[in-house]
Amino acid sequence: MKWFWILGVLLGAGGPVRAQMDSVAIRLEKIKTATEDSVRLEYAGEIEYFIRSSAFGSYRTEKPVKYLGYKRSDDAGIELFSWAVPLREGQAFYNLFRFKNPERSYLIKALPGDRMAWLFYDFVPFEHQKQGYVLLLGWSKTRNTNRKAVWVACFHPDGTVTYNHPLLRKGESRSASLTFEYALDASMLLKQDKNGKRILFDHLAPTDPKYEGYFMFYGPDASCDALVLKKEEWWYEENLTN
Repeated sequence: MKWFWILGVLLGAGGPVRAQMDSVAIRLEKIKTATEDSVRLEYAGEIEYFIRSSAFGSYRTEKPVKYLGYKRSDDAGIELFSWAVPLREGQAFYNLFRFKNPERSYLIKALPGDRMAWLFYDFVPFEHQKQGYVLLLGWSKTRNTNRKAVWVACFHPDGTVTYNHPLLRKGESRSASLTFEYALDASMLLKQDKNGKRILFDHLAPTDPKYEGYFMFYGPDASCDALVLKKEEWWYEENLTN
């Protein structure tokens, strides 16, 4: 009897997690079919509730939920869930960051036109002068262009998130963010390397010199640049060879 009881516990252990993620999947599908913005946003809020109800690290990446982005850093004890909501005037973006120790969560929600209207898909934790920061990689779009960006964020114990931290360096200049804009029909690489010490990205250029400054005609030019973590800051390096 004891063996059967243990087996039953093992088989049922993932039940609540599966139920919560099934609820998330259902609402993401309903968002796609809803005809009113208010209904879509209501479903999006319910998704946040179900994710918050699940245990940290319980999301099963081998069974991903369609339309739900997920990234986790076990070393830093941080996980990110992100989802987009199509609206009549653009898109709303939801980015839910959860920290394991101490346990806390932050929702970065953006409606069309908001300053932080980005869907984050990756992050890199790092320290500067004993303060923890997170480098955020995000995507967005306008009517004419795709956009990607790198932001330096600090998640504070009081539940706020700030982005005014100029820890990106290029020569003598400093910045708290780096933004790219390119054609709707183009794709751009922006990702961290396997060691989390470099952010690799395509160098963008116009398809013809006459389109200089018109970002709807920009795309990768076959060269690669990077942000490299050195002495607790991220330094811009051009024309990588490896």
